[in-house]
Amino acid sequence: MSHSIDILFRTDRFNLSDEKPHFINPCCFGEDMLEWLRNRMIERGATVGEPIQEDWGWCEEVFLGGISYLLGVGGNSDEEAGQPNLGEWRLMVTRQRSVTDKLFGRNKEAGPLPDVLLEILRSEPTLRDVQMEEGS
Repeated sequence: MSHSIDILFRTDRFNLSDEKPHFINPCCFGEDMLEWLRNRMIERGATVGEPIQEDWGWCEEVFLGGISYLLGVGGNSDEEAGQPNLGEWRLMVTRQRSVTDKLFGRNKEAGPLPDVLLEILRSEPTLRDVQMEEGS
């Protein structure tokens, strides 16, 4: 089992209303949010892979501090008429662990990426209610 952390926040900064022709599903929002976040992670020393579209949003591999992560991004609109892009976003951070790490119970801690993401999100005034939820 990999260690996962979700980070939630609210904003109207990113697209939650304009369904792009290349989206797998109409709800595949997160492309612009991931691009914005990608640049800020690189500024902080991360190596970031190419974005991959999923049926629920977007994800990419991130390497930071010698640790490999899978970072997923998805958003849900509040569907308010005057604010079509207002909604909740979820970052899903999963530390990748080897089979031997899992067998011997090693490297269970999340590593540095969740803290870096929190710092990035909390430093942006257009993002609100930034909070972290720990998973397994």
